Amino acid sequence: MSEIYDTVVVGGGIIAAAAGQHLAAAGYRTLLIERDDYGAGTSSRTSRLQHCGLGYLSAASGSIAAFLAHPRGAIECLSLMRRSMQGRAEFVRLAPERVKPVTFIVPLTPENAIPRWKARLAFRLMAASDGGRVPLDLRILSAAEARAHPALQGMAGLRDIGGAMTFTEYQYHWPERIVVDAVMRARVIGMEALNHTAVTGLARQGDLWRATLTTPDGARDVLARAIVNCAGVWVDEITAMAGAPHLRKNVGEKGTNIVVRLPESLRGIGFETVTAAGAPFYLIPWGELHYVGPWDSVSDGRPESFRATEAEIAAILDQLGRLFPGFGLTREDVLYAWAGVRPRSLAKDGRGAAPAVREHDLTDEGLPNVFTFTGGLLMTHRDAGRRLTRAVARRLKPSGPRRPLDAPLPPLPDLHYVTEASVAHAVLNEQARMLSDILRRRLSVGWEPDLGRRHAKAAAALAAPHLGWTPQETATQVAAFIDETIADFHLRTD
Repeated sequence: MSEIYDTVVVGGGIIAAAAGQHLAAAGYRTLLIERDDYGAGTSSRTSRLQHCGLGYLSAASGSIAAFLAHPRGAIECLSLMRRSMQGRAEFVRLAPERVKPVTFIVPLTPENAIPRWKARLAFRLMAASDGGRVPLDLRILSAAEARAHPALQGMAGLRDIGGAMTFTEYQYHWPERIVVDAVMRARVIGMEALNHTAVTGLARQGDLWRATLTTPDGARDVLARAIVNCAGVWVDEITAMAGAPHLRKNVGEKGTNIVVRLPESLRGIGFETVTAAGAPFYLIPWGELHYVGPWDSVSDGRPESFRATEAEIAAILDQLGRLFPGFGLTREDVLYAWAGVRPRSLAKDGRGAAPAVREHDLTDEGLPNVFTFTGGLLMTHRDAGRRLTRAVARRLKPSGPRRPLDAPLPPLPDLHYVTEASVAHAVLNEQARMLSDILRRRLSVGWEPDLGRRHAKAAAALAAPHLGWTPQETATQVAAFIDETIADFHLRTD
């Protein structure tokens, strides 16, 4: 007989993890299903910033005429800014070990000149959104101060600069671990979770949903009172599987970044500006390196969209060369590159994306007790978990008692090194099944400059006894990890 759950959460990114954690805490018997590994998709290819939402505020603060012409979009941007600041304050206070402060500088060039009064007003609005709990540390530099700032040396048009702003953002050490933490906390309070398991069928059976789950070991069915669809850019695939291919809610947007070593004057400093076309452009510190971008393009969410193209890498280098012509960086200076597909809410006219984060109750659209989330953001994941839980609660009562949301995790080994203890914990306690699960998402070594290649053999040897790998399977895992890393990240191997 099939097991019955209150909710089956489809997806294993940060929104799914937050939804599962909040639903389990609210008393719902919950099963989370991820076809790859937790945090392996979109959550692994974000800006890695718990940012303050300044970009949303900029989009909302155009002219009065623009606001009157598109008030809904401007209000949505203001709402996103407020949620960003609240999420920033909440996460920095709850998990200070997972973030670090980074100083950003914004040169006030002719393309993005902001009157000083407007900048101060914007930062007051942002500070008011979270009650000033996590300071922004705004400083407005004069033109002379900006021209003398070490991080701006070599910038094109420095003589014509009108000043600069500096402020504090927060950066995740590695976002995959945040996803794993959320899943593991949810498991502590009773949620069941399966990675490397795909939902391959959804069908209505009386008052329940029957979900067919497929693993390397075979298939089985489970029953659920509700389906919570948090599959990111693939949410429409899940909706179609449930019998409603016409209910499209999502559109994917691809963003590509390159990783380079910049001059010492920029070490540890973030740089934010806009391109001549008005698109945001960042230089974000990543240890001793920087990642640069994004370069945006349309995506259909297919797996190959998670790889940068040579044309996109060239476009970013060109833009970087226009900003800092003295750097003289070429393709040979790109250590690696990655691309991410951002899940965006589909605009109401069905054309393009809307600046919105939305939960969708599809009951009145023909799919009873099916809930979908679009436009999800890592920095507001806890808000997403609350919103989805409220949506489910309007339809269903939980079958169990409430539990603590942030239950403590058992003591963790040092996650920054490959050791017998850290690898064993990843496999035995945190469901790691592949070498990339261990190196990239349970430990931090997969984000060192060589993306974990030098640790592959040692980690595989330590994991083999726990996963039952033969020597041949162990060698195959190492080769697969290296091949995947080179292909997915255009990793320079010389």
